[in-house]
Amino acid sequence: MKKNVKYSALLAGLLLSAVACKKDKPYTAPVIEGSQVIEMGATYENQVYVKLSTQTVTSKPVNSWDLAFESNGGNAVKVNTGKKSAIYVSSTTDFASVTAAPASGFVYDDPSGDLSATAIGQWADNGTSRNLVYIVNLGNNPPSSATNLGFKKFQIKSFDSGKYTLRFANLDGTAEQTVEIPVNTIKNFTYYSFSAGVVDVEPDKNQWDLMFVGATVAGGGPPGSYVVSPATVSNRYNGVTVAVDNPASALTESDDPNAEINLYASSNSRYGIITKADVFKFEFKEDAMTIGSNWRQILTPHSSGNYKIYDWKTYIVKDTEGKYFKIRFTAFKNLSTGAVGYPSFEYTELQ
Repeated sequence: MKKNVKYSALLAGLLLSAVACKKDKPYTAPVIEGSQVIEMGATYENQVYVKLSTQTVTSKPVNSWDLAFESNGGNAVKVNTGKKSAIYVSSTTDFASVTAAPASGFVYDDPSGDLSATAIGQWADNGTSRNLVYIVNLGNNPPSSATNLGFKKFQIKSFDSGKYTLRFANLDGTAEQTVEIPVNTIKNFTYYSFSAGVVDVEPDKNQWDLMFVGATVAGGGPPGSYVVSPATVSNRYNGVTVAVDNPASALTESDDPNAEINLYASSNSRYGIITKADVFKFEFKEDAMTIGSNWRQILTPHSSGNYKIYDWKTYIVKDTEGKYFKIRFTAFKNLSTGAVGYPSFEYTELQ
């Protein structure tokens, strides 16, 4: 009996010793990777938000809103350049005196997302509204068309206690309203439609990294012309920054199909070899258009609709959580129908 007790004690000691010597392997989170086809639509009618770490995609109609009011620490107001909306800043505070839209003088928000470069600009001094009357060109429906939605005039009367006060009407003074717009502080912006009031457009500010939307940029005709160009926009308002690995940076941009840059081989891409250890080598930028439309080029003749995808470019995105992802674009057209407005990309988390 004593021998059995001694043997059991010895065996228990050996087991405890083995357990004590065994070390748990450190936990490694699974790599987040995948691919997405973004349905902006052939007329760029949707603005689509992507959260890389959760692989969440949220789509909203571009024409669902007119003005966006800064909701977290500032009082900037943006216009919907996704549908080519523009602003005319009058020099008067007399609301009734503004009855017609001028033929020129309309301006657009800077596509970089810089809130010091909005079309509306600084509408208040030290918290007191200038009460200037603005005219908004409501843009086009669909965004890629020339079918204009008309005009409104408005004043931003105040921003106080978490609410903007907005006065607006048709140019002839009809349908005048004064409304209060309470901001939603878990969003970057609170969105307002002249026809529908406050609308839910943007996900919570921590829940998106990239947005696919039309951006109004110079081009599409003679000097002074502007066009809606599908773009990939980063969430600069909540810390998202982007860097670019461009092995063809020395080559000249061109829409000539035979230009060296458009013959540059996909095999030159460094997407497969970039690791988190490489992150420090890159210059990260907060410009929302760092990706923009720089991953593709329409080739001549433009009427052919032939796009070159620069799949040798790799974009490194630092997301709202501080995680790093590498991204490579693979297509702009719907692979089944050939319609434009369906950007495709692959991505991998850098660990």
